[in-house]
Amino acid sequence: MSTWFPLTQAWVAHPRYSEYGGRLELAADADPSVPLVPGQEVQLAVTVQPAGGAYRTYGYLMDDLLGTAAVMPAHKGLAHLAKNGRYATYATGTEPRTVISTLRIRDDASEGAVVLPRVSVGVMLNEGDKLISSSAVSEGGFRVRRAWLPGRSVMLRPGARVTIPAGFSPVQGLRLTGATCARYGVVTCAPDGSVTYRSDPTFQGYDHFACSFEAAGGHVVWSEVTLFMGDLAGSPGALPLQG
Repeated sequence: MSTWFPLTQAWVAHPRYSEYGGRLELAADADPSVPLVPGQEVQLAVTVQPAGGAYRTYGYLMDDLLGTAAVMPAHKGLAHLAKNGRYATYATGTEPRTVISTLRIRDDASEGAVVLPRVSVGVMLNEGDKLISSSAVSEGGFRVRRAWLPGRSVMLRPGARVTIPAGFSPVQGLRLTGATCARYGVVTCAPDGSVTYRSDPTFQGYDHFACSFEAAGGHVVWSEVTLFMGDLAGSPGALPLQG
């Protein structure tokens, strides 16, 4: 059974007969706080919930969410209105309707690309009446990362150093290519490709820097290194000292 994560909602009410209206809810089976990777597929659930029993309550998913980062290979129950730039479905009377589509991140999606769904909902009181629609709204979305790398934590004595060796690869296919500066310590990149952080002997506390890793296609992924200089020997879960 899938776990669904809410992304956004839209509401509409008839201006003359406020008891008639509806709500659209958009959810995904992927956590929006976790980046998507090229080739990954996500299920999107569009739920139209009518109120009052109007002739039809329409739900719309704008197709600009695809951009250059994604495609929608399957959208059963959603008609693609290409001229209007949207996918559409509808519910009749008071019966809710849910349709599920498949979103796929393109293999060539760029690092940092954003997939931000926009939705709208409309109500038609009687057949042939003017459609009363909400504005298109968005809230939750996804960011694309060529690869996701967790951060790393290190504990050092003041004045000590830690080295990330040349050739270190946290994920197959990535290679260490460089690092940013730290605020307090000194970060150096050696000719052999290794990266070394040397802490300031007079500083105690937290510092950080980031390492860059490059994939075969030239895409760069960053991973942050957080360091603590001092003594956490009495703290549960503290990391062993290095250097």
